[in-house]
Amino acid sequence: MDKKIKYFKIHPTGVIFFAILLAATSFYSGVSWTKSKLTGNTSPATPAVNAANAVNFQTTKSNRPSFQFYVMSFCPYGNQIEDVIKPVVDLLGDKANIKPQYIFDKISDINSYCKSRSPDVAQCPTYITNPQAPFKTLAECKKYIDNLTTQCLDDKQYLKIGDVYYASLHGRQEANQNVREICAWNQTENKKDWWSFVMNVNQSCTSQNADACWEEQAKKAGFDTAKITECFNKEAAGLIEKEIALTSQYKISGSPTLMLDNQAFPPENAYTNDGKGALKFENKVVITQDKYRTPNAIKEAVCASFSNPPKECKTVLADLPSTAAAAGGCN
Repeated sequence: MDKKIKYFKIHPTGVIFFAILLAATSFYSGVSWTKSKLTGNTSPATPAVNAANAVNFQTTKSNRPSFQFYVMSFCPYGNQIEDVIKPVVDLLGDKANIKPQYIFDKISDINSYCKSRSPDVAQCPTYITNPQAPFKTLAECKKYIDNLTTQCLDDKQYLKIGDVYYASLHGRQEANQNVREICAWNQTENKKDWWSFVMNVNQSCTSQNADACWEEQAKKAGFDTAKITECFNKEAAGLIEKEIALTSQYKISGSPTLMLDNQAFPPENAYTNDGKGALKFENKVVITQDKYRTPNAIKEAVCASFSNPPKECKTVLADLPSTAAAAGGCN
């Protein structure tokens, strides 16, 4: 018998568990983060880079490179990277296997889960010294954390399948949408339809209204929404477990995380603390650290992985009008 999935309505203030507090006070990995080694990217000026010191890009050659982007459906940084990747997909088509993966948490015990993610009330004397903290006194800090803990303990925050709870950072509706996007991916050979669906959702839906919003966006992209719903109801647990297996295997928690043939892109040694890192490809193209999250950088990485690069690889992709953040993500 298929396990039935329970849907719940939740109050918008409970959608992001501890994100507001955690991002504001910078004592926990919340909705936005920046690697310390990327602080050089905060400058609007392009860092001066000595191409001779650029890291040579090493990759495994194949006839069809595989590029995965790990996201959450309503992480703003994940949505930005989807905007960045789409021109690469439009250029290369199915010559490369460019595929989304999704980040979930599996919760066996909500009490333990929330305790592990909760700020420490004993640290309130430190938290209140942060001018960005949404409280000023010890009493306000304790009340704030207590309220967030209560929200975390509310099982309506999660996607429940049988006796198991699954979480996505921005709430249950994000977890639901993650699954729907996986179902849509698996149901179409024409990945352009999937990209249309996701772009529609990114533009029109939020983690607060996705359950009511997604169907119209799917229909606009040409999907049979009844088939997506059927997939959700019958296959959600198995689909989520596959994603968790991958994120666990590669120790992925941040959206977006990019993987080229199961290796992190950009490679760790391509970053420098002063923001002047760079990658040099076989065709002598050099990409600076502040441009790693651009269409042409990703195109160059994928194309460098072909045994025989197709003619499309000679195309230079332009930066987007709104450039994705050089660093940052949901974690």
